Amino acid sequence: MLMTDHTDENQDGAFTELWKVKLAEEAKSQFCGAYSDHLALVRAYEGWRDAEMDLGGYEYCWKNFLSSQSMKAIDALRREFICLVKDIGLVDSNTASCNEWSSDVNLIRAIICYGLYPGICSVVHNEKSFSLKTMEDGQVLLYSNSVNAQETKIPYPWLVFNEKIKVNSVFLRDSTAVSDSVVLLFGGSLLKGDTDNHLKMLGGYLEFFMEPSVAEMYQSIRRELDDFIQSKLLFPRMATQWCHDLISAVRLLISNDKCEGRFVFGRQVLKPSKKSIVMASHPTLVSRTESGPGGDNSKSQLQTLLTRAGYAAPIYMTKQLKNNQFQATVEFNGMQIMGQPCNNKKSAEKDAAAEALQWLMGGKQTGKEYINHVSMLLKKSKKDHN
Repeated sequence: MLMTDHTDENQDGAFTELWKVKLAEEAKSQFCGAYSDHLALVRAYEGWRDAEMDLGGYEYCWKNFLSSQSMKAIDALRREFICLVKDIGLVDSNTASCNEWSSDVNLIRAIICYGLYPGICSVVHNEKSFSLKTMEDGQVLLYSNSVNAQETKIPYPWLVFNEKIKVNSVFLRDSTAVSDSVVLLFGGSLLKGDTDNHLKMLGGYLEFFMEPSVAEMYQSIRRELDDFIQSKLLFPRMATQWCHDLISAVRLLISNDKCEGRFVFGRQVLKPSKKSIVMASHPTLVSRTESGPGGDNSKSQLQTLLTRAGYAAPIYMTKQLKNNQFQATVEFNGMQIMGQPCNNKKSAEKDAAAEALQWLMGGKQTGKEYINHVSMLLKKSKKDHN
């Protein structure tokens, strides 16, 4: 009887905790919707500030599972920051003019990017979900309490983040989704690539392909923006009215970017196509260990090549043959390419990837050339198999 009562109490406690978690998630959801932990926090703070003016701050925190002390700490830091920027002359006493664009969410994203870069990862969209990759770690995950961790799709090509935590995998904390235009204008050094329509950042890890005139426009605006920020930091009391056209151009660019990753060469929304199987019946002309985009591993090379051309990561299917060898098939863009039999599963997958590279690259090995070739070839193959 005692055991039964004790079990019932534990069950009641468990249900209570689950119910609290559910209520907390529901409360949290009202601050989400912008694919940003930082913007969610801004919304929570603004709600608390309005409630606090009516002496209802504590009740607001209680209902929304927020920490009243944290909200007060944020408010105190905000006031301290305002005093500091006033003291050095970056802003004047007219706070209304300082808040002129405070409701521009796109501009806030840009400022977040400016502060967090080079903490950036790419968003690779799959058919049903997405994956995240950083230059240093490869595939990473989102921390469980991130608002973005609850999303099945993030309609942006990039995430900027505050920090990484490594447990069994690498997790990102406090992330905000940003567009290509935001990264180009508020990220790190913007360098010209191999051609007039090619821009790159982070040593080429971030690549952007566009019309040459558009590339020149972004470089020109970026130079003016950097000069303005540098001048304002050197001469804090400098008037800013003269840069109104520049700021207007920046706001126009980042607000009109539809977040489709349109500057990443060949990126497009793929439609399902009929599958075809290409059997590798000829000896390969591409070395299985030759260095290429993605390193010396043919699987990494293939994934890097497809990602840069704007396509989803390849999928491998491996079967064991009667002679105990393994044969792998790699699938991408509605096509399947089969490799030669190998002694183990890993080698079979690498061989299939090498066969796919042989078919895709056609002997082309240079930057934009191989991406252009891959994109055109995949588009042609989709037409042929539809």
